[in-house]
Amino acid sequence: MATNDYYRTLGVARNASPDEIKTAYRRLALKHHPDRNQGNSESESVFKEINEAYEVLSTPEKRQIYDQYGAEGLKAGAGGRGGFGGGFQGADLGDMFGDLFENIFTQGGGERGGRPRTRRGADLKYEASITLEEAFTGVKVPVNFERTEVCQECEGTGARGKTGIRKCPACRGAGRVQYSQGFFAFSQACPECGGQGEVITSPCKACNGQGRQKKNATINVKIPAGVEEGAVLRVSGGGDAGMRGGDSGDLYIQVSLKHHPHFAREGRDLVYEAQVAVWQAALGGEVEVPVIEGGRIKIKIPQGTQHGKVFRVSGQGMPINAGKNRGDLLVKVKLEVPHDLTPRQRELFSELAALAGHEAPPEEEKDKGFFKKILG
Repeated sequence: MATNDYYRTLGVARNASPDEIKTAYRRLALKHHPDRNQGNSESESVFKEINEAYEVLSTPEKRQIYDQYGAEGLKAGAGGRGGFGGGFQGADLGDMFGDLFENIFTQGGGERGGRPRTRRGADLKYEASITLEEAFTGVKVPVNFERTEVCQECEGTGARGKTGIRKCPACRGAGRVQYSQGFFAFSQACPECGGQGEVITSPCKACNGQGRQKKNATINVKIPAGVEEGAVLRVSGGGDAGMRGGDSGDLYIQVSLKHHPHFAREGRDLVYEAQVAVWQAALGGEVEVPVIEGGRIKIKIPQGTQHGKVFRVSGQGMPINAGKNRGDLLVKVKLEVPHDLTPRQRELFSELAALAGHEAPPEEEKDKGFFKKILG
């Protein structure tokens, strides 16, 4: 397997029902079946992965072990009763020998196995899209998303009432089973209860025995002033609920900035393109430009300003250091060349051209097209 995340391989949630798992498997198997993708080694590899994932998640005992210990737990449990070689192949040797010495010094190690093991919830990631003005001031935005929460009906136990749970008959509530082979003795998680020491005999109807449910949630996330495109904010405990009292995962919010009609952003600086007339660039003057907090300011354009010239206005950019300082506003000159000249404007430009040693074309030639010139 490429990832050993069987749920991700099938594209289902960790609390997916058996029917949801079967439906996802059939859809993927049909898409990547070798008969439909002959010669495609990538599809063949994917087909093997989804079969492996389905084989585990469709078997309640294997799924329970996988949920508790992951893929390595399945390897450790496979063939544990089949002799010396099978019992150690793929298992956690530290766990095995730890249990061996624990058994020697505690006469069975019942304390360790009798406690149900918790599992931390999954982290979640969502995107929040804000305007440049909101990034400038900072803003609280509501993030609507779906996550798993502890089932209120069974309080996370997965059972219908206290009588819906009983001690595991395979391990007698210890959560672990012991094996021996000659001189060696070791224990591993009970495959019947997944190391919990308990089995659910009457599952909760509300959560189908999972102890968690999918719920829609809304969290107001504070986005600080000056936040940059792609920044990731962490909300501790905002992710999926843990299992059997485990900690909740975290929620990660990735910030994206909406397109702005006037400003572009370069780190802490803002860039604005100012339209400047040719004569204004030649003679000098002032132009008004907008600022991000609203309003406009004037900047001086010296005579002889060239196209593409950039003027820096200090302290008119985005906030930095929690708003104590700001970047700059970069005003980039974009020369505006006039068109549809009046007769007087053309006359003045012609005089200017003559002074520069350039002869302007006759006015009557300006609108003649290619065919007019040929037929003229």
